[in-house]
Amino acid sequence: PDPYHAVENMIGRLEEAGFARLSKREPFAEKVVPGGKYFYTVNRTTLVAFGVGSNYKPGNGFKIIGGHTDSPNLKVKPRSKRSASGCVQLGVECYGGGLWHTWFDRDLGISGRVLVRTKTEEGKETVKQQFVKVDQPVARVSTLCIHLQTAEERRAFKVNKEE
Repeated sequence: PDPYHAVENMIGRLEEAGFARLSKREPFAEKVVPGGKYFYTVNRTTLVAFGVGSNYKPGNGFKIIGGHTDSPNLKVKPRSKRSASGCVQLGVECYGGGLWHTWFDRDLGISGRVLVRTKTEEGKETVKQQFVKVDQPVARVSTLCIHLQTAEERRAFKVNKEE
């Protein structure tokens, strides 16, 4: 659905497979040992996982395999809520190289990360990250009805990724 959920799903799989979580705030040197399996995240959207061979000795070298968790999506812009023609509208931006014309006139859900302002038991204000996944149709990117367009307008249809 989105990088946040993809990374969270993979963390569960790695933990089930015996990988240990590392913190980027602490040195790895004392914790990483031959035969160990480890992972850490960056901003909860990037996942780095690795295993150390049981015969590893410093200087032996290493191999890296990479992948990515992102995919084309419409990102909701901060403070994007607007109203017009009796509808609530959200400003979005295109992310990635999507086939954007396929996103029009279809039901869309919402998923990702939201920042929630809350108070601790001591009354101190704090901001927490929470993941959201709404599978029900709650959004739509609409086009103008075909009978309200000229043939020339239909031929010239282009996605405006900025507005």
